[in-house]
Amino acid sequence: MKHLLHLSVLAIGLLFTACGSDAQQPAKSTPSSVATRIDVIEFHSEHRCATCINIEAMTREALNTGFAAQMKDGTITFRLVNVEEEANAKIAEEFGAYGTALFLHVHKNGKDEKIDLTEWAFMQASDAAAFKAELTQKLRANL
Repeated sequence: MKHLLHLSVLAIGLLFTACGSDAQQPAKSTPSSVATRIDVIEFHSEHRCATCINIEAMTREALNTGFAAQMKDGTITFRLVNVEEEANAKIAEEFGAYGTALFLHVHKNGKDEKIDLTEWAFMQASDAAAFKAELTQKLRANL
């Protein structure tokens, strides 16, 4: 008799579990990992060195050749920010940029991520092909 009671409770429990509201509804999709926007931001001071200017030129070239459609639709943007201008003080402080710096500001699934590429950019500044190829790879990885 005791076993019959346990089996009855188990059967009723399975019945409720199998017929729960989640079982009758299609699975909900999870948010995509697609970036809604990437802001490429190059910070600089008033007096720019040749390397800083070169980093800007290579960044613009990589964006214009590999991401023209994304630049046009606003998925990727490029900003050049002079850290010495008072109007830019807040963004410079937010990124900790007090001179030349290169960042990807990725806006994905309602979250923001700041990726500091400054050290990498200076190390690659003398090799345009490698710079553009690696920047393209970093951008694609975050799209």
